[in-house]
Amino acid sequence: MRVCFFIIFVVTAFFLGVCAKKAFYSTKSIGRSVAGLLCALIPPVLGNAVIIISGNRTVSTVGYYIYFLGMNGVMLNLINFTHDYCMLPSGKSKMKIFAYVLLAIDTVQLLCNLIWGHAFDTEAYMADGFTYYRLIPLAGQSFHRFIDYGILAVNITAFFIYTINSPRISAERYAVILAIMLVTTVWETFYIFSRTPIDRSMLGFGFFGFMVYYFSLYYRPMRLLDSMLSHIASELPEALYFFDSMDKCIWANRMGIELVGIENNAFEVASVRLKKLYGEYKRIESKQYEIRKDGEVKSYVISKKEITDEAGRLIGSFLSVRDNTSEQMTLREEVYKATHDPLTDVYNRAGYNVLISKMELWKTIMLLLDGDCFKSVNDTYGHEVGDKVLQRIADTVRHYFRSEDYVCRIGGDEFVVLMVHSNSDQKELIINRIKRINEELQTPADGLPAITLSFGIAHGRNAADSDELFEHADKALYETKSKGKNGFTFYEDLVPEKD
Repeated sequence: MRVCFFIIFVVTAFFLGVCAKKAFYSTKSIGRSVAGLLCALIPPVLGNAVIIISGNRTVSTVGYYIYFLGMNGVMLNLINFTHDYCMLPSGKSKMKIFAYVLLAIDTVQLLCNLIWGHAFDTEAYMADGFTYYRLIPLAGQSFHRFIDYGILAVNITAFFIYTINSPRISAERYAVILAIMLVTTVWETFYIFSRTPIDRSMLGFGFFGFMVYYFSLYYRPMRLLDSMLSHIASELPEALYFFDSMDKCIWANRMGIELVGIENNAFEVASVRLKKLYGEYKRIESKQYEIRKDGEVKSYVISKKEITDEAGRLIGSFLSVRDNTSEQMTLREEVYKATHDPLTDVYNRAGYNVLISKMELWKTIMLLLDGDCFKSVNDTYGHEVGDKVLQRIADTVRHYFRSEDYVCRIGGDEFVVLMVHSNSDQKELIINRIKRINEELQTPADGLPAITLSFGIAHGRNAADSDELFEHADKALYETKSKGKNGFTFYEDLVPEKD
C-alpha cells in the first residue's frame, strides 16, 4: 500500500511539473500564475511521499517540514492565482501583502521548531505491518493551520462570490474551481482529525492542480459560447439555418424562424419549406433569388457552407438567406440613372452602348433620327422650351413603337430607336409610324412649337457589327436631310442588299 501511494505521489508531482512548464510558456496572461501554483503543489505532494515511504524518524520529520513549508507556498501562489483568475481589482494588493506577511511569519516559526520544538513532533505508529511516524501537532502547528485555513477560506469566499454574482451561463468557470477547492479542503480536514498515517488528501491537491491547469488554459465554456453565439446569430439581419451531416435542420435564428414560419422550435420543417421557396439549395455556394412575397418582389442572396472537422469529415453545414431587396432596388436605381437620360427618361448614350452590345444584329432594325431645325427652336424660344420639345419628341416616338423596342437619346436632338426581333417585312409598318410621328409633332401642343423629324433606317443583317450598323443608319439620315428633311430613308434603298 505504502509503495503504491509513494509511486502515485511521485507520478503526480512529475505531471504537475510538466503542466507547470507548459503553463509558464503559455501565451495566456494567467499562465505564470497557474505555473506558480502548480510548482507550489509539488513540495507538499513529495513531502507526503517521503512520509509514506520512510520508516526512519529523521527522514519522516524532513518530509513533514517539506509538506508544511510547501503548503505555505501553495497558499501564497493560490492568492496570486485567485487574484488573476477572478480579475480582482488592484486595490486588493494590501490584503495580499498582509497574507504574505502572515505566511512569512508562519514559515519562520515552523523553521524555529528545529530549535524550540514548539510546532510539531512525531511518534512511531504501526499500520499494515509497517512503521510510520505520525504527526503530533503542537501550538506552532495550530498557528500554521490557522494561517493556511484562513487564507484558503478567503480564496474560497472569493470564488463563491464570483460564482453567485456572475451570470448563470458564465458562473461555471468559477463554480468548478470552487467545488474542487471545497472537496480538497474537506478531504484534508478529514485526514487531520482522523490521524491516518497516509495523507490521501494529497491526491485531491494534485487533482486540484490539474483542474486549475485545464480550466485556466484550455477549457472553453461551451454553454457560454453556445449562448453567446446563438444570441449574436439571432440578432443578425439575415436568416440562418444550421444542418447536421444528414442535412437535417437543427437550429435557426429569429429571422430564419420568421422566414419559413417555424413553430415550437420544429426546425426539421425548414428543409422542406426552404426548398419550396427557393428550389434546390443544398449544393449552392451563393445565388441571387427573386420571389414574390406578400404582393412584393423580394430579392435574396442564399449562401451555403459545409463544415468539416479536423480530419476533413463533413459534420454539418449552415445556410444564410439575406434579404437584399433594398440593395437591389438601389442598384437598379443607380444603373437606371447611369443608363437613362434624366431629361427625356429614355436610354442615354451609355445605355445605348449596353443595349447594342447585347443585340442580335441580324434581327435588329436601327432608326437614327434628329429634329429638323431644332437649333432655331432653342434660338427663338429658349432652352427651357427646347427641353420640353425634346421631351415631347421622346414621348411621341416611344408611343408609336412597341414596348420591347428601345428609344435612346444619344446626344442633343439625336435619337436612336432599336427595333428588336424585326425583319424587312416591317418596312411599311415603319413608314406608317414615321408619318404618324411627324404628323403629331407638326401639330403645336401645350404651347410648344411644331417640329419635324428626319429618319435614317438600317437593318442589322447588312452590318458586320454595331458600329457599321450605326454608320449605315447615319448615311441614310444624311440622305434624308439632303432631300429636304421631314422624311425617311432606308439604307437598303441606297446600297444593294448583300447576298
